[in-house]
Amino acid sequence: INSMNTVFTMNSHVGTHIDAPRHFYAEGASIDSLQLDRVVMREAVVIDVSGKAAGEGVTAADLERSGVRPRPGQIAVIKTRWTDRAWKKPEFWENTIYLDPSVGEWVERHQVAAVAMDCFPEKPFWRMTLEPHERGANHKRWLKAGIPMIQMLTNLGAIGPRFTIVALPLRLKGMDG
Repeated sequence: INSMNTVFTMNSHVGTHIDAPRHFYAEGASIDSLQLDRVVMREAVVIDVSGKAAGEGVTAADLERSGVRPRPGQIAVIKTRWTDRAWKKPEFWENTIYLDPSVGEWVERHQVAAVAMDCFPEKPFWRMTLEPHERGANHKRWLKAGIPMIQMLTNLGAIGPRFTIVALPLRLKGMDG
């Protein structure tokens, strides 16, 4: 009998993924305890800031200018089209579009069920010098508030302004994402 048995190792934050509070907080909830009704069959509203150039940061002022205001319980989807423009190219990481810490405050204030994005969720620490309070600022704010983060979405250019999202995490026991 021929058979195959493959063992592989993978980072839990590669490609499209969902972060759990444990990613930044040792005592935080793990991904297998995420309440699925926060990210499954939930209305998502797209905030289009796709006019940002490579290397630019999205700010709360940009979100305000979009005119889109997520209602409590919706999922805020921040669309930059960065993954569509740069995935698999050197500039994807070298010149990433990112979310300014002001975006974290803006999103939390709207009492969303989750936040999703197609860009890096904060200032890229490998590309610029950050103040200590800026490192992981949006991760810390959202995960502490219990707001799941759905990161590195793709093909947002092909989706309408509102849709029903189904974002199923891998139920990895005790893991951070």
